Amino acid sequence: MKHKISRILCTALCCAPLLATAQTSEKNTSPQGLYQEGQSLFQQKAYSAAISPLQAFIKQMDADGKPLSATGERQEAEYMLVCAAYELRVPQSIELLRNFLDEYPDTPHANRIYALIASAYFFEGKYDDALAMFNSARLDLLGSEERDDMTYRLATCYLKTGNVKEAAIWFETLRSTGKKYAADCSYYLSYIRYTQGRYDEALSGFLPLQDCTKYEALVPYYIAEIYLIKKNYDKAEIVAQNYLSAYPGQPHTGEMYRVLGTAEYHFGKYHEAMKSFERYLENNAGTTHRRDALYMLGMSCYQCGVYSQVPDILGEVTTGNDALSQNAYLHMGLAYLQLADKTKARMAFEQAAASNADLKIKEQAAYNYALCIHETSYSAFGESVTVFEKFLNEFPNSPYADKVSNYLVEVYMNTRSYDAALKSIERITHPSKAILEAKQKILFQLGTQSFANTRFEQAIGYFNQSTALGQYNLQTKADALYWLGEAYYRLGRMQEAARHFNDYLTLTRQRDTEMFALAYYNLAYIAFHQKDYATAESRFRNFVQLEKGENPTALADAYNRIGDCNLHVRRFDEAKRYYTKAESLGTPAGDYSFYQLALVAGLQKDYNGKVSLLDRLASKYPHSPYAINALYEKGRSYVQSNNSRQAIAAFRELLNKYPESPVSRKAAAEIGLLYYQNDDYDRAIEAYKHVVTQYPGSEEARLAMRDLKSIYVDANRVDEFATLAAQMPGEIRFEPSEQDSLTYIAAEKVYMKGEAMPAKDSFTRYLQSFPNGSFSLNAHYYLCVIGKEQKDDEAVLEHAGKLLEYPDNPYSEEALLMHGEILFNRRQYDQAIADYKKLQAKATTAERRQLGSTGVLRCAALMHEDTETIHAATALLGEAKLSPELRNEALYYRAKAYLNQKADKKAMDDLKSLAKDTRTLYGAEAKYLVAQQLYNAHEYAAAEKEILNFIDQSTPHAYWLARSFVLLSDVYVAMDKKLDARQYLLSLQQNYQADDDIEGMINERLEKLK
Repeated sequence: MKHKISRILCTALCCAPLLATAQTSEKNTSPQGLYQEGQSLFQQKAYSAAISPLQAFIKQMDADGKPLSATGERQEAEYMLVCAAYELRVPQSIELLRNFLDEYPDTPHANRIYALIASAYFFEGKYDDALAMFNSARLDLLGSEERDDMTYRLATCYLKTGNVKEAAIWFETLRSTGKKYAADCSYYLSYIRYTQGRYDEALSGFLPLQDCTKYEALVPYYIAEIYLIKKNYDKAEIVAQNYLSAYPGQPHTGEMYRVLGTAEYHFGKYHEAMKSFERYLENNAGTTHRRDALYMLGMSCYQCGVYSQVPDILGEVTTGNDALSQNAYLHMGLAYLQLADKTKARMAFEQAAASNADLKIKEQAAYNYALCIHETSYSAFGESVTVFEKFLNEFPNSPYADKVSNYLVEVYMNTRSYDAALKSIERITHPSKAILEAKQKILFQLGTQSFANTRFEQAIGYFNQSTALGQYNLQTKADALYWLGEAYYRLGRMQEAARHFNDYLTLTRQRDTEMFALAYYNLAYIAFHQKDYATAESRFRNFVQLEKGENPTALADAYNRIGDCNLHVRRFDEAKRYYTKAESLGTPAGDYSFYQLALVAGLQKDYNGKVSLLDRLASKYPHSPYAINALYEKGRSYVQSNNSRQAIAAFRELLNKYPESPVSRKAAAEIGLLYYQNDDYDRAIEAYKHVVTQYPGSEEARLAMRDLKSIYVDANRVDEFATLAAQMPGEIRFEPSEQDSLTYIAAEKVYMKGEAMPAKDSFTRYLQSFPNGSFSLNAHYYLCVIGKEQKDDEAVLEHAGKLLEYPDNPYSEEALLMHGEILFNRRQYDQAIADYKKLQAKATTAERRQLGSTGVLRCAALMHEDTETIHAATALLGEAKLSPELRNEALYYRAKAYLNQKADKKAMDDLKSLAKDTRTLYGAEAKYLVAQQLYNAHEYAAAEKEILNFIDQSTPHAYWLARSFVLLSDVYVAMDKKLDARQYLLSLQQNYQADDDIEGMINERLEKLK
């Protein structure tokens, strides 16, 4: 152990820079001489010089190996060495002192060693360790000077560790024992009183220290602060001015400018206060600024009319949840009003009104918030209604209450937050006439909103409620009647639709509108579908007289339908005139006009003219859905003009191009018939065999078998026919037996009576008796229909599957629809899409072809087959007649597929088209996605504009509006407008109530903005 201290001492002290010049005197080479020399130097406090002789003394003792007569001298020598290490601040001094205590536990110097260790910890800033060692020592046993030094350090340790009570006791004790630390004790005691809020005592202690050199540049700060706290602003101002004049560039310069600015602010010297607070900020750059100072700076700017600076400055004050933040928000709002930015004013007032820190400020802010919402027509989440209601509930005795009540009626009439407004009105016990009129309008708007989202039954409910209040506004009632007609029309309830359209035409006073014209258009279609062609034509003529050219597609369609009406009553020239008018408008329906013109030419026996028109149709509209029928009709023209060769050529062209089309079945049968009529039996047999084998179960196959039978009988080749009939697919008999026929007819009669269950049993028994009977396909079809009515999906799949074994039977289209629908609902999209594709190819009407295209689109989208989705949507959007709802759906799926394929420009075109109507779910999401794409492209200003426009338009689909608020905060962060980002997030947090992922998005971003 003894050698350990020596080694550490040697290593530590030899490294001390002050020891490099220490030399052992040549006169004192004996152990005793060395000891005395070292002791003498130590006592003179020449610690650096004392180390060398004391180390040499210990070295000789270790070399001699014999104990000296004065054995205590070695302990004293080591004591002096460790003390010297302490005095010289050697880094290992604490270790040396502790090792000395370990080696000499009974040393009489133990008390002082403890004090020295404590002091060493103090110099290292380890105040807790220092306190522990100080408490192990008795400072009163030390010399008076050293005792006072140690007491000062002990008191400072207590102060540094937050125990101001103990610190004050020791500073008081120290001040009473000597003068050395009198000023220090007065300073620290005054500081402690200051922290304890005992300002008078602190002030009396600080004031005398103004003449103390050590503290003259420090105590003015606390004196000035105390004057501020005591609201002695004149004295605070004088102290600050004197300090800034006498001590420029001192650490407290910035704070003294804050004190000066505070005094000036309270004296109403706002221009001077602005300058002082700006100097405060300059001198405290890089540090956190006091909120009260920022508040007064912001308020000074406001009072001086420097409104542009107010929001940014006061925005930094709003980090707390107190009256200061509340008042800051209020004046931010007032400043924004001066800057004519009512949107930001609204959000600032909203935050001030959300706080209960000061109810007077809350009332003023709530009123201003309501006014901003009213004046900007803002109602993202129903605020336009709820803010006024909330104000009246919270401040019923407010001087603003009457104004707010009047504004509320205006809000009911003009708000886009229809649900919130309706709920608000329902809470009114005795609504006025003005409020009931507003309710009528709101119910109407809710109806149109539901209609836009294809919720037609819900729309009917709202429109009926609106018309029930019709006496308050007759035009609103008339408009509701029109949309009732539209809703019933979409549901296929034509009688009710017609009644409401007629009621609208009777009631409305706005007869120079698109809606008035469309009412006739819709009535015309209802009559047209009912085959009341005279009424239909009259209504279509009404429409074309009223239509101002704003809707060329509808106008062309109306001309076509007038042509159809004339065609049905065989007024061919009149029909041609209107088809020609329709085609001349250049709309997508022009191919239909051309096709009908060709048919009229044929009916007028102008077969060459018909062929010419059909050729022009193929040339002008190469992708027309009428191309298949045009080829067939071209063949029929040649048949009617007795040109069998060209007729057969036209029919074969049709077979080669469109072999799956139902029209091709007719063409194939026509070829057989032409050969038969020309006595070319071998070719006729070949052609008819093609029909029977390629299109089993079809009416054409049945007729082909009939003609084949005639050919074989005429040629006396009956055995060949019997063999052929036995080989036909499914062994379906083409001529029913009497039992087969009677059994089926009996089952069909039961079904026609509406007795579904008995009919189901009868058709089932028929199939059991005649599984391949002549009417088996009919029986399967009726069982399919019954299964659908009874929601028996398994039955539908079974019997539709049987029908689809013969894909060219008369029921195949309906079978594909029912089969595909069930597979779709079961999410078996890969199988459903196959049915819908077949329906597309086989459909004989535009309506069914559209159903097939829609099914393909939905399946492809849900299977995430982007290429297929884009192709299907594009095909669907090319349809001449497409409902707005289906158009939106196609655009939406195509846009999402384009985004997946990184075809952003194409996606944006579709999204922008959808985003024009944010009432629909597709439109709301599209509006958000447009902004998201702009944000991704770093086009922040454009993204901001898009979102603000969305907020202004509003939407019933709150989730996508909330997502847009979150995105707007991201935009503002990217634009370094963090205050704006925070404002929108806080507004969203207070107004969006749904339980979804929005809350997490808000909290995540607010955390980053702290």
